[in-house]
Amino acid sequence: MSSKKVLVCIDDSSYCKAACEYGVYISKLHNLPLVLLNVVNHTHISKKVDLSGNIGFGSKETLLEELSLEEQEESKKLIIKGRTLLKTFSEYAKEQGVENLFSLQRHGSFEENLEDLEKETFIAIIGFDKNSKNLEDIIRTLNIPILIVNSEFFPINSILMAYDGSDYANKAINEATKEPIFPNITRHIVNINKDTQSSQKLLHEAKNLFAKADFEVQTSSLEGDNKITEILNYQKNNNLDIVAMGAYSHNRLKNVLFGSFTSKMLEKAEKPLLLFR
Repeated sequence: MSSKKVLVCIDDSSYCKAACEYGVYISKLHNLPLVLLNVVNHTHISKKVDLSGNIGFGSKETLLEELSLEEQEESKKLIIKGRTLLKTFSEYAKEQGVENLFSLQRHGSFEENLEDLEKETFIAIIGFDKNSKNLEDIIRTLNIPILIVNSEFFPINSILMAYDGSDYANKAINEATKEPIFPNITRHIVNINKDTQSSQKLLHEAKNLFAKADFEVQTSSLEGDNKITEILNYQKNNNLDIVAMGAYSHNRLKNVLFGSFTSKMLEKAEKPLLLFR
């Protein structure tokens, strides 16, 4: 783990500062380098484009030149804005005592750049609000833990995991016990199932997986038709700081037809989500 880094995506989202604060928190907790990444995505769409198809032959070259200049100006603005954000959050991280700090500005898409940095990343931290774009694609691209920050920063003292016995749930527990992001915290595991006997059996399995890594957990069997509501109500009633879960199946068609559990959790959750792929 010594070669890994904590990576924070730096952009203009509402919770970028909170994401940076979590980056500092985890970096210091594990004594790992902190990487602040800003990506400039050159996807400028001009308002000057004539969709009528009535551009005269002589005007075409002029329009293309104008569009090129406009795109260059937009790119310059994005680069300057990104550098300003990196400078601001780099200064904050240094003030908080982070010594091993890297500030990167890259071009292209977040997905491409995060995938390129994946092998050297311990965890990726992303600020999320209702205006965030391509988050699903970013999550699907990575096979590392991802912390989705959707609220202001607060220290993590407790975590909730929903367990259903699936491969994704088992992988989440494996990752959580192999290299725990938050080592010394209270852990709760729930299973939502109207069949109490089956639920208790699954919770016993989960508890044993944690016991093998010398982690104690509290387990609860829940009933209800809406799993997301049950999970979030349990989190609220027990004042738990974060929800950890396996993210997105590989079956995109199923997600399109029936909706993705991960996407619905992102939409409904009011506290950070720790996702495992």
